[in-house]
Amino acid sequence: MAKNSWSFVVPQLAAPIGVTRWGHFGMPVVLFASAGDDSLEAERLQLIAALAPLLDSGRIKVYAVDGTAMRVLLGGNAAPDARLQALRAFDEWVMSGLGPHVRRDCENDTLELLACGCALGAASAMQALRRDPPLFRGAIGLSGTYHLLPWLRPAQPWAADPPGGADVSPLQGFAQLPEGPALARLRQRRVTLACTAGDYDDPAASQALAQQLRDRGITTRTEVWGREFHFGFSSWCRMLPRFVGEWL
Repeated sequence: MAKNSWSFVVPQLAAPIGVTRWGHFGMPVVLFASAGDDSLEAERLQLIAALAPLLDSGRIKVYAVDGTAMRVLLGGNAAPDARLQALRAFDEWVMSGLGPHVRRDCENDTLELLACGCALGAASAMQALRRDPPLFRGAIGLSGTYHLLPWLRPAQPWAADPPGGADVSPLQGFAQLPEGPALARLRQRRVTLACTAGDYDDPAASQALAQQLRDRGITTRTEVWGREFHFGFSSWCRMLPRFVGEWL
């Protein structure tokens, strides 16, 4: 299987953003790391193996992306402003750096990407679609966390939401989108949100975002897998190939 890696320096982020690509041809699938891990997480935890039939047949190429900004949220030491800046810088780079890079690598400057992610990576996928619907044809979120405002002020749970926080939190960001060209374009896209009813998963998080999207007129499909499935890669390795396959 063809594989290549790159590293991108974003001035507002303390660490470079790594991107690893698997596959030689097909629809570009951008896969955001689940919780601040690196771009090789997908390979270590068997997501790439699960997607191998689609990769080997030239139906998709996977571009896995470091969770560089999410590490700032999970680290626990950064001030709220620094957390907000990291998320903003990452979202901006996805549009201005990652998107053009994937199109160059695919030798097609009009190609549309599919954004995917699990857990906190699902929030990054939804942000990618919300911020740049001309670039992303849609998004898949698995067992996602979409309300990020508490992560911007974890040491002060009683404090008001930070100014500008809604712009980096998918649940609030979609709610506050004004009528206009961006929302009109999003209404031409579609979203899949899935989770499990098993241990450590939170179906209410996916249902809340799904309702918000539908309220804005964005086509959204939801699935809750049974209690025999649990939050984690054992479930996501079964989910992701199925849902990605529905886009082909």
